Amino acid sequence: MAVKDETEWRHQFEQAFCVKIFDNNSQLAEWDIVQWDDLYKLGIGRGAIGMDTDYLTSKKMFVYVSQAPLLEYIAHQTKILQALYRNYNTGEGTTFRSGKAVRNMCSGIDGVFGGDSNEVVYSVIHLRSCAKQMVERMSKSSGCHPTAALEMEPEYIKSILRPLGMLKFPIVLITDGKNFDAVRRLINDPEIGQQLRLVEPSVSWIGGDITLAVMSNVFIGNPASTFSGFITKSRLALGFGHSYLFRAQNDKGEWVNTCGDSCVFDRRIMGAMS
Repeated sequence: MAVKDETEWRHQFEQAFCVKIFDNNSQLAEWDIVQWDDLYKLGIGRGAIGMDTDYLTSKKMFVYVSQAPLLEYIAHQTKILQALYRNYNTGEGTTFRSGKAVRNMCSGIDGVFGGDSNEVVYSVIHLRSCAKQMVERMSKSSGCHPTAALEMEPEYIKSILRPLGMLKFPIVLITDGKNFDAVRRLINDPEIGQQLRLVEPSVSWIGGDITLAVMSNVFIGNPASTFSGFITKSRLALGFGHSYLFRAQNDKGEWVNTCGDSCVFDRRIMGAMS
């Protein structure tokens, strides 16, 4: 939500997300402040920052896990995400914090497909490097393969795209650039390589990459990545299917889904990432 008129922006933001924005502590005088009984536990082993109440409060909010029933939680999260996408940035206005000019959320799609961006059919692979232990923990809770979404082997990708008839359409790769071997394998694959498109650094940024993935016909991501998780939640909120994060091989060696779409919202599987 870019700022064009600050007063109007505040009003729209507070209404859309049912929140109240405060500028300084004096404005909190008539409001109840939430106290965290176990706040000090988060600061253990964190040195000086572990004594900073503002930091600890922020961290507590970040790792907070809702105890609401799953369907109720999904409905609430979906409403928030839909509000976000009703107010996406189009390149007009400035950011609230720094006052810098905002970028167009559709710039990633336009940068890859140009004038064809309105009608193009494509898939997105999100190749994210993260600690193997994170994926292994996710594997234990969801039943997904412990390394498949981390390595993105060509056969794993084709097990998803071939049944959907998507190997004849563009495949866009969004990556942090740290797993060169995985990128090389995809480029050298005779089926995937001819359709593979890399997002140029000049047009790659978090907002553009998110929209590029959210609007794809098929999204293949990493369940241990908050980026992939947000994209999948956004796709579900906007009514898009064909998001693949939780996959494993059955007894016949076939790749199958191990968890439904709602898994990205399930605290038993995702923990604080839900």
